[in-house]
Amino acid sequence: MTEISFEQITASIGAYVTAKADEVIAGDNPGKILAAMNQYGVLVFPELHLSDDLFVQLCSAMGDVHDPGVTADESAAAEKGLYRIALDKDDKTQLEFVQGNDWWHMDGTIYDVPGKSTMLKCENPPSTGGDTGFANLFAAWNSLPENRQNDLKKLEVVHCMAAVGKKMYDNPSVEDFARWNAVFPDTRHPLVWQHRDGRVSMVIGSTADRIIGMSREDGDKLLHELLEWSTRDEFTYRHKWKKGDLVMFNNPGMLHRSYPYEKNAGRVMHRLTLKGTEPFAAMAEI
Repeated sequence: MTEISFEQITASIGAYVTAKADEVIAGDNPGKILAAMNQYGVLVFPELHLSDDLFVQLCSAMGDVHDPGVTADESAAAEKGLYRIALDKDDKTQLEFVQGNDWWHMDGTIYDVPGKSTMLKCENPPSTGGDTGFANLFAAWNSLPENRQNDLKKLEVVHCMAAVGKKMYDNPSVEDFARWNAVFPDTRHPLVWQHRDGRVSMVIGSTADRIIGMSREDGDKLLHELLEWSTRDEFTYRHKWKKGDLVMFNNPGMLHRSYPYEKNAGRVMHRLTLKGTEPFAAMAEI
């Protein structure tokens, strides 16, 4: 059996993984992969060419697999519990789930306990565009001045799907808001999240709609500033997809986004989500 190995990409984020498709689920490799993902934030398995069945087995070996839920469609992938990400969706809500990925976000802000990891397997790389970006929120937080950190620790943010929808449409209708609110209504989270291991991140991104107790103008300004800070070059990694690539990331400490691409670019991803075990928690609760 070939020893699985990890090569750090930058000082702040990511590692390339050397492994063979039939060995990622062997022995204690799933545990090594999970530990490395916690350490590096993002793991890239170049051209691994993992089958859907092995993909499900790997995720299951690392923890519980999250049901696709509202993202499930009638594709063959969905029958295996996979979410097929592509722009060829007929259903408007399904299409908005895909298009909404073009803004920096954290998965699972609809829940009290967000997913532990989002895992993306490239079925067909885009002919143009369609890269995926990742930003390390732990590194971004640690680089903030202490006085800035203190100003943020007690703040709370309302997240919702409407916050993303308003980025997609200039003049959303009453029906649009009703559809978004039915899927992902207002959900309150602390802005600053101290994790059980002692690390600290921020709960921000495209689903962040407003800050409790702040005017809309001041809240929008602060959320924009924090997003700009967290997605600086030194905290980010941008992945250009090749067929067979597998990328997974530590969702609670990361933002991610897809870069725009056209439907005819042919981009198709299969996604699995590893269930989380740690709820959002304000610093005072630790």
